Parts: sequence; structure tokens; C-alpha cells
Amino acid sequence: MCGIAGIIGNRVTEVEARLARMSAALVHRGPDDEGAAVWPDNGRTPLTAFAHRRLSIIDLSASGHQPMFTPDDRFSIIFNGEIYNYRELRRELQAEGISFASHTDTEVLLQLYARHGADCLRWLRGMFAFAVRDHETGEVFIARDLLGIKPLYYYHTEQLFIFASELRALLESGLVPRRLSSRGVTSYLQSGSVASPDTMIEGVTLLQPGNYMTVAPLSGSLLKVKEISYTKDWFAVSDAPEGLDRPAAVEALRDALKESVRLHLVSDVPLAPFLSGGIDSSAIVALMSQVTDERPKTFSVVFDEQKFSEAPYARCVAEKFHTDHHEIRLSEQRLYEMLPAALAALDQPTMDGINTFVVSKAVNDAGITVALSGLGGDELFAGYPTFRRALTMRSLSRVPSSLRKGVSALGARVLNRSMQQRKLWQLLEGDASPQASCEVSRQLLSGKEIESVLADGGHYFSAAEIASFGQNGSDTINAVSRCELRGYMANTLLRDTDCMSMVHSLEVRVPFVDSEIVRFVLSLPGAWKLNGGRPKPLLQDALGDLLPAEIANRPKMGFTLPFENWMQSRLRDEINETFEDAQRFESIGFRPGAAREIWQRFLRSPQSVGWSRPWALYVLAHWCAQHRVSL
Repeated sequence: MCGIAGIIGNRVTEVEARLARMSAALVHRGPDDEGAAVWPDNGRTPLTAFAHRRLSIIDLSASGHQPMFTPDDRFSIIFNGEIYNYRELRRELQAEGISFASHTDTEVLLQLYARHGADCLRWLRGMFAFAVRDHETGEVFIARDLLGIKPLYYYHTEQLFIFASELRALLESGLVPRRLSSRGVTSYLQSGSVASPDTMIEGVTLLQPGNYMTVAPLSGSLLKVKEISYTKDWFAVSDAPEGLDRPAAVEALRDALKESVRLHLVSDVPLAPFLSGGIDSSAIVALMSQVTDERPKTFSVVFDEQKFSEAPYARCVAEKFHTDHHEIRLSEQRLYEMLPAALAALDQPTMDGINTFVVSKAVNDAGITVALSGLGGDELFAGYPTFRRALTMRSLSRVPSSLRKGVSALGARVLNRSMQQRKLWQLLEGDASPQASCEVSRQLLSGKEIESVLADGGHYFSAAEIASFGQNGSDTINAVSRCELRGYMANTLLRDTDCMSMVHSLEVRVPFVDSEIVRFVLSLPGAWKLNGGRPKPLLQDALGDLLPAEIANRPKMGFTLPFENWMQSRLRDEINETFEDAQRFESIGFRPGAAREIWQRFLRSPQSVGWSRPWALYVLAHWCAQHRVSL
């Protein structure tokens, strides 16, 4: 795992200094090695500069240094990620007569690109963001993995293109205006994170999952930039193999999960799974026991407060699989002390990332470089309430819209005391589609609320705009899965995981978010994933009797911090000071007093407003001040 950055353009001054600042901003992503190269404008190809920060995980020797070049010096690469099937690809390339100077997946990727160009993406199984320069043509090829596990941000004009693993590195280049994006602010207010491809900075774009780009000289100092989807129909409806019944699918899924976990264990440094005690993380540990004889270390973050602690469940799994289990006890005081560092670590504002910061720091402090996470299990195996809610709404879609709206209006007048109730009435008013169910479930502020707080009214993105990738087919459960995978998972969970783990130089791998697993599970009927009263029955059946009964039947809990309590006690004065600073919010587009009103309503009635709304606004104001950005 690493950090990458680059600058392309002929009229850039002080290129080495700018590149060095970008690289320094990424040091936490790769403290083990750094590399840089600058290819000047030669009249035919544009100036190009690459920087790389390395976190050594596969082949720890100096032969993994980047930028890495092909033996003929035609191509060079900078790469962030892991290619899990690189050994198989290496053998195939060797059979074609290609020799290797290292044992890295980077060299395999470079040689695969040199041989097949953009078609190399067809063979890759992993998480990645990389850039390759063709020194004969001056063209730079940039690509991102199918599901968006690894990020890649870019900014360009007619004569300039710059990119990096993190938005903060682009800002450090001095080439990107520190101007807030009004679309980004609106998007953040909708869901607590900015939906791709938008970002919080005007003009900065996040390369979409499953896309690649080419940046090539056009004429004079102009550049030609193209972004292309290499998986346009990847999330479209696909059918399970003919004749595959549920028992056969369960067997095939078990084999596929074992294979994914086996591939994700490739590492030359210490590796351990997160073990919260929930079904997903427990499944990772159980599957590890099937593919390796090694006794893994497992890590759980535990609390003295029983309300927030899953320690007994994690211990149960650790005992069953005889892991070397470590409990990292965090007091409320320690969590509170970590908040300033966690807020400073945010690359973009998010209302969820603090949890991942706390866990990643604890695991890295214990000497672990690579962690395995159960992220993606809820999205694939119907673990969220959104799935059942969408089925209910599908049934209600038979009720005339006028009647549903009437019930909603009446309910809003009688019962409108909590966010959950207000979302219910909003769902009844909508079109009852899976996309609308996802949008409302993940909603931070409604369209009307956004109009009331933003001076320009904002630009509210409809469900069709946000989740059009999920509109194929009539299977409600699978439609929700697609929305959650490309929405909440990609825009919040994966982004927070990457940012908040890499700030501690910790690589987090996600075996459920594997292209082959996702493709297969989405091909199965949604009804198989939500039958009976058991949580995630398809996953449970694939695991057989591996999981202890206490784990298989427990309700979803999740890693939760006591924000609601803190915001009324420990954090109250600091947050209040932020909301009292009207100029701070007006500079980022809020109507005078609008943000403060939300905070005051929370203090008067926390359950009615919910802690996430004022917290998200506080994080936004903090982030804008830290990065010196405004409209």
C-alpha cells in the first residue's frame, strides 16, 4: 500500500518543489521508501513528474522502489494497492518469455500493462490506483479498481493535469485553488460524505470506480484528457449459472469466500483480522481457519461501558478458532483525547470516520501492518435495515400515490418527533423504489432542510442521479445491494477506511469487496439473502457450522462512540464556540444562523434532531478551517 502523486503540463514552475510537497503530504501512506522522477518537456511530450511513497508489504527489498521502469525504459509506473492474483499473472507472463527482477506485484502490473495496455485491467483482481507513463508518446494512463477501494483524485485545465491518492496532496501542490465546491457541500449535507465523483474542492474530481483515464499531448501545450469506464455494465443484472439451486449456490459461495480470503492473506509483513464479534469479522476469522494452519493474531477494541462493548462475542470467536487474541481497552477519556488527531486526519469531511481512526491506531500500535476487515458483508448479504424497508416500500407501491401522500401528511402532523419518523413519512411520499429507500435511509438532511440552511438553496441530487447504477432489474434486494455498494460503501465506508487506516500506515484489506465475490453474489436471487428471521442467512449457510451459535444469531451492533453524550458534556463548549461563529458558516455558504439553529435544537431535544446532524456540521466547519477553504 502506498501513496502516489503526479504533475503533467509544460507551463508549471518549481515542479520539483511542488512534487516534494505533494509527496510529503502522503508520507503516512508510505513511510518505508520514497521516490520521484521528472521528465522535462522535450517539444514532443509534455513535462511529467511522478512521486511515490511506499509502505512495504510484498517483497520488502529495494527492488520494489518506485517509480519502476520496464527493462527497455519505455514505461514507468507508480502504484497504490495490491494485486492479489499477481503470482498467477506472473507465471503466465513468464511462460510468454518475460523475466522479472523482483517479486513484487508492481512489476507484474507494469509488465502486464506494457504487454496489453488498457486491456490489462481485465485480468486484475485486487484494489488499486496506478499511473503508467509511455515515454515514447508522453501519454499517461491512470486507473482505479472496480469497486473503488483505493482512491485517486485529479484536477485539470487545458494545460495542466495533477493527481494524487489524497485530496490534501493536491492542495499542497499550490496548483489547486482552495475554493469550496457548492455541489460538494450539498452532497455532504445529504448523506454525511461527498458522493463521487464530486469532492469538497471546486474543480477536483474523484476518479470513478471501474474507470481509467488517459492524459496525452494534444497540440502545443494543450492536453487531451479522457475518462473511460472499463466496467460499464458490471453492475447490471446478471443471472446465476443455469441450474444452480440454493444448496449448490451455498457450496459455490463457500469455495469463493475461501479463495478470496486465501488471496487476501498474501503478505511479507504481520497481518491480522479485526475481530469485533459481529458476523462479518467473525466470518473472516472462520474462513482463515479453513485456508491456513497459522494461528492468527486477532484484535478487538473493547470498552468498560457494556453498552458499547462487544468483548464477550469476540472472545467467543477467538476461543473457538484458537487465535492469539488481543483486547485493546479504550477508556472514554482516551477516546476523547484522540478526537483532535482524528479530525485533523480527515482528507475530506465525513461524519463516520472517527471510528476507523480509533481502531486503526490501536492495531498499528500493536505492531500490525496489514489488517483484514469484514467490510462489505452488510451490503452483499442484506445486513442493513434498508433491505427490509425497501421490500415494505415495494409492497406499499401498490397503494395509490395520493393515498400514501395523505397518510404521510397526517403522520407528519401527529408523529414527527424523531428523525426516524420523519424519514418514514418521506418514504411514503416518494416513488417506493429501492433507490429512494436507500437515499432516505442514508439521508442526513432532506432537500427542504438543505434549501433552508444554504444561502443558494443548494442543488439536491435526486435518487435517480445518485443511484442510477442500481436501477437495472426488478430484484429489490439486489437493487439495494447495488445502491449500497456504489453509494454508502464506496463514498463513506471505503473512503473512511482508506484515509483513517493509512494515516497510521496500516493497510486494510476487504475480502468481501472482491470483484469475483461481488459479481457472484449479485447474480443470486435476492430472496435467498433475506429468508427467515436469521441475519444474513446466505452468508451463514455458506459458513456452515463454523460460527458459534452466539455469533450467528446475535443482532447487528457495530462499533459506536458515545457522541450524543459527549456533545452535551465534554464537547459542548468547543462545539458551541464553533456554532456561535456565524462568519465561519457563512463563508461556506450557510444562511446566517442556520447552522446554530440546528445545534440549539439538538441541545433542546437530542432525540428529535439526532447527534449526527450537528456533528456533521461541526466536522465540516472544522475541516474547512483546517484546509483554509471557503466559497
